[in-house]
Amino acid sequence: MGYDGRSSVDKESRGASAFEPDDQPQAGSWIQSKLKVELKGIERVTDEERQHNTTKFWHACTFWMSANMAVATLNIGSLGGALGLPFWDCFAVILVINVISNLLPAWTAAFGLTGLRMTTFSRYSFGYWGNILVVVFSMVATTGWNAINSISGAVVLNALSDGRCPTWAGVIIICTVVWIICALGISWIHRLDVFAWIPPLIVWCVAAGTGASHLSGEDQTTTTGANRAAPVLTFMASIFSFAVSWVNCAADYNVRMPVDTPRWKIFSATYVGIFVPTVLVQTLGAALYSGTLNNPDWEQAYGEFGVGGLLKMALEPAGGFGKFLMVLAALSAIPNNIPNNYSFALHAQNFGPWALRIPRIMLVTLGFIAAIIIGCCAAEYFDDTLQTLLSVIGYWTVIHITLVVEEHFMFRGGWKGYDLDAWNDPLYLPFGWAAIGAFGCGFAGAALGMKVAWYVGPIASLIGSSGANIGHELTFAFSAIAFPVFRIMEKRVTGC
Repeated sequence: MGYDGRSSVDKESRGASAFEPDDQPQAGSWIQSKLKVELKGIERVTDEERQHNTTKFWHACTFWMSANMAVATLNIGSLGGALGLPFWDCFAVILVINVISNLLPAWTAAFGLTGLRMTTFSRYSFGYWGNILVVVFSMVATTGWNAINSISGAVVLNALSDGRCPTWAGVIIICTVVWIICALGISWIHRLDVFAWIPPLIVWCVAAGTGASHLSGEDQTTTTGANRAAPVLTFMASIFSFAVSWVNCAADYNVRMPVDTPRWKIFSATYVGIFVPTVLVQTLGAALYSGTLNNPDWEQAYGEFGVGGLLKMALEPAGGFGKFLMVLAALSAIPNNIPNNYSFALHAQNFGPWALRIPRIMLVTLGFIAAIIIGCCAAEYFDDTLQTLLSVIGYWTVIHITLVVEEHFMFRGGWKGYDLDAWNDPLYLPFGWAAIGAFGCGFAGAALGMKVAWYVGPIASLIGSSGANIGHELTFAFSAIAFPVFRIMEKRVTGC
């Protein structure tokens, strides 16, 4: 069926499914009326509900502008320099990879017009039970990013206080504010994100100006051939992973859009909202790292406080105002983390009927606790944790988007091939054998081509003296070839 609400299956003829969610409790209705707290979970947002609670399409732009105009984005941009790449090589990778990879979350954002969140919509390609893989890995990804983004903000506070504010304390502060906003729900999130991108944009503009005299485009590398290509490929993988990490939740923030909203508007607003801040801030991150090449003070600051140290050095000429800007930079981790904590609860409710009965706010709280624990533990090994997490999340996301795309075009024939009323009925959804098989094949490709702190795949090790990350390419190839074969077999055997 199409996403206009008309079902291709007569719902009455199949009866009420035992898997349909219970009605929402009424006890908290007064809270909702006073604070506009969101009570619903992953239940499909109907056309009628959207008419009374309309979200403007440009919110898809401001939401992602706020999420990506963040210090974590700055951190990702600095990774290229840490790998030994000069600024202009980093800039070329940042620009080209973002132009391409940002198309993926922008496309999946339009799935929100179905009224279903992305993890729920994945049931049509991964199957009702195979979708548990999507749930588990999406929860791992959002928790990991929640922790990493919090650390990115916390290290700025650590640098600002000269170590007096420990990183773990900064993690707790940032995660707590994120938890409060996510507990209130989507209405409050969109209200905040209309303006939340502006303060960090001011920070990055000032930092670029005050730190400009210390930045360098000089190429001091002497490597050539495969040894020069290896860090480029690894940096490409990091940039790609950062961009596509939004695929698992991009649709979640558009479910209240009017059903007749053109898909191209959602796509365009999302693409601009991700692409513009990501390229700008990652480029600044690469530029700030170049300050370590000829300036021992910058090198020492980076060694002690990471990207927080670089930001402190860049803003030092601004005096007290620069310190205030560092606080704003640290707080940019809050809108950056909102998609992770908010969508964590929606992912979790896809475990089954029992999970639907757990109030969304309790699952948001669970994600908050997990992020604090992991963030405080990972802070000590931040660089290795960041690169490893980027890689593993990237491999998983490649499998996710590949299977959704192939199901959409090869087996559903586009947008009109979905019975959206069957979103929670396993009788009218695939079991997921094809997705499970393709998932295994995809991770076999990842194991051959991955390069992380603790492991280098056999194919990855062939590139240069230290290896290069080509896990995404092999993951895509293995899963893309396997899924159509398995899906044809699954349809013939099960009929779904």
